[in-house]
Amino acid sequence: MDTKEFVLLSLLAMGSEIQGKTKLQKTVYFLGLMTGCIDDLGYRAHFYGPYSDEVSDAIGWLSTIGAVNLTSSSGGAVDRSGFEVRRYDYCFNKEGKRFAEVTSSRYPDFWKKLQDAADLLKRAGELDYMKLSIAAKTYFMLQETNGQASEKDLARLATRFGWKVTPQQVQEAASYLQRLELAQITTN
Repeated sequence: MDTKEFVLLSLLAMGSEIQGKTKLQKTVYFLGLMTGCIDDLGYRAHFYGPYSDEVSDAIGWLSTIGAVNLTSSSGGAVDRSGFEVRRYDYCFNKEGKRFAEVTSSRYPDFWKKLQDAADLLKRAGELDYMKLSIAAKTYFMLQETNGQASEKDLARLATRFGWKVTPQQVQEAASYLQRLELAQITTN
C-alpha cells in the first residue's frame, strides 16, 4: 500500500471529512502510528509538529483526480507575515467515496486494522488542530528520548525543534496519548 492509498483510506475511516491541513497531517500521523505504517509515510519534524510531504502530495493528488473536494475558508485573520490565514477542508465526493470503498475491499485485513485505529482515535476525544499538533509533537519527542522523559523535559526539548510547548500542554497531550494507548509519561 502506498501513501496515496493510506491517506485515501484514512479519510474514509475518519468519516470522509477532515477539516484543516494540520488536522489532516496529524490524523494521518496518528493512524500511521497505530497501524504500524508510520515509517512508510515520510514524517519529519516541522513547524506544527510531525509533517509529511508525501501525505500532502497524496491529498493533493486525491483532489486533482476529483476524489476529494477541497474547500478553503478564511476567518479574516492575517498572520505575522501579512498573509491571510485560511483553513482547507477535505471531503469525499460521491465518486471519491466509492473509490475509497473499492480500495478498502482490496485490503480487508489492513482496512479492519485502520478502522479500529480510527475508532480509538475518535473515542480518545475530539481535539482541535492545535492540541492534536501538540500531542503529535509530544509523541515525536518521546521517540527522540526513547520514552524516557518527564513533561518538563519534553517542554524543554521542544525548543530543539523550534516548538513552544508548556509542561501543562505536554500533560494534556500525555493524557491524550495514554487514551490512544501510545505512551506513558512521568510527571515532574
